[in-house]
Amino acid sequence: MNYTGSVPDTTSPDGDWRSAAACLDEDSELFFPKGADGPWLLVIEEAKTVCRTCPVASTCLQFALDEDIPSGIFGGLTERERAGLLRSVRRGRTALEDVTAKAQEAREPRQERTLQTIFDDNTTRLCGGHLAWTPRQVAFIADRGRRPEGPVLADCGSKDCVLPAHLTDQPERGYCGTRNGYKRHRANGEEACAPCRKANTDADNRLRRTGTTKKLTGNRAAA
Repeated sequence: MNYTGSVPDTTSPDGDWRSAAACLDEDSELFFPKGADGPWLLVIEEAKTVCRTCPVASTCLQFALDEDIPSGIFGGLTERERAGLLRSVRRGRTALEDVTAKAQEAREPRQERTLQTIFDDNTTRLCGGHLAWTPRQVAFIADRGRRPEGPVLADCGSKDCVLPAHLTDQPERGYCGTRNGYKRHRANGEEACAPCRKANTDADNRLRRTGTTKKLTGNRAAA
């Protein structure tokens, strides 16, 4: 049978990395769960348990990323986790040298869900010791596979938006709101966020008024 790229190839020659895969003798259906929540979380964890013992997990993951495989668990990451990792790299949020560490984090066992963890995942801390309930926390965690640092904000301008692609936490916003941030969005082939668009427009206006994109201070600004 010819290999189609949809499941691990158990007929590969001994020199192929697949011959060393820990899943070689496992039921392939284990690595293609039909859901991502509820009882399927147990199936996903069982598959990841196999992947965590696999000597070629990183190679398997790289294969899935290179071939853009749309479904299944490869290298210990689900399709959603792989998509989130690729998106993070393309947007400059994750450096290439950090991909291995990020993938290792995604392979780790899921934290046991309790009322307290559900509460923590759905709240963010405010000034003065207050807490705010926010669905953006959940959307961010589901998409990135990690807890956000600082408040989760939408960069599309819609105050009610919870689309993960429009959400950022504090580290991801580090370059946003600047002209360089605008250029970075464009270089990545993505739509610039509202703060970056404003920063770029402000810089253009300063260039027309003063001959420089830099903000003037002191006497120069007054003049």
